[in-house]
Amino acid sequence: MTDQTSAEMVGGIAVGFTGHIHGFNADAEARLDDMMRNVGRWVEKEAGIFLGHVKMSITKENKGVTLNLINLSTGVEHHNSLAPCASADFNFMAAVLDVDLEELEHYILHAMEDSGVDFCIDGSHECSCGKDHENHHRHAHDHEHRGCEHYHDH
Repeated sequence: MTDQTSAEMVGGIAVGFTGHIHGFNADAEARLDDMMRNVGRWVEKEAGIFLGHVKMSITKENKGVTLNLINLSTGVEHHNSLAPCASADFNFMAAVLDVDLEELEHYILHAMEDSGVDFCIDGSHECSCGKDHENHHRHAHDHEHRGCEHYHDH
């Protein structure tokens, strides 16, 4: 028996983020699907093949939807559903082979920002571009969200 993760056993890497999403609905779910496919396509471009998986769960009160990408031609699988809600928690993880850990983290953070989904990412994430990705989102209104300990950079 080994203490290694499956990614470590095959020489892979894993990157993960947690936080919450403001304004989760069908549009946000479709944007998350697209974001995950973009991450998969980036891995394929960098490594020559997409080997691994990209997963995300979006939950509210222990109920939610799970998104799973293991094959680019099949696309993102959606399991269960979550009704539209003002705020939902998320867990995001990518475990893949043959790419650089820092480059993967950098690409994922930018993919999250570019998705149009209003993410509030836990912690601070300064990547190689020099940008602090802590709680950075893009959307078209100016306000503070209750429950977030940050102000949105719009």
